This record gives sequence, structure tokens and C-alpha cells, in this order.
Amino acid sequence: MSDPTKPHDAMRELALQIYVELVSRAYGGGGEGARPKPEVLARMSFKLAEAFHAADSEVNPVTIAAEAATKSAAPFDAGELDLGSLNTRR
Repeated sequence: MSDPTKPHDAMRELALQIYVELVSRAYGGGGEGARPKPEVLARMSFKLAEAFHAADSEVNPVTIAAEAATKSAAPFDAGELDLGSLNTRR
């Protein structure tokens, strides 16, 4: 279950998926080879997730378009609102 008090962290979720896959491949096989420590796999998972997000923002056209739309959106400044005009009759 997800904790509602924690903010959504896409990087952590991707790293967790990568970590589970790496651990299952490293420890799930029947081979008797050298296996990396789980801490090493966790660090590698976060580095891979970070690299994926960096490449995604450079290559994925959907992500590029979403970032461009966010940048071009007009900034909202609450200081420019005239709330006094709400009480005046027209």
C-alpha cells in the first residue's frame, strides 16, 4: 500500500521496478556465480532510473511537448488579481 503522507516520487518508483528486476535476475538464477550485494543493486537502480528520466526528456516527443507546454504557459501571479471588484455591483 502507498503511504498517503508521502509525495509521489516517479524516480523512486522506477528505481524500485529496476531494483526488483535486477535482484530477481541476480538471485533468482540457479548459477553459483558471484552475486552483487543488494546495496550495490539499489544504487545502480537509482542511477539507471536517473539516466532513463534524463534520456526521456531529451528523446521522447511526448515528454518534450509536455515540457514545452508547461514552459509556454502564462505564469499566474495572485498579486495581479483585483478581488475588490468582486463586491461591486454592475
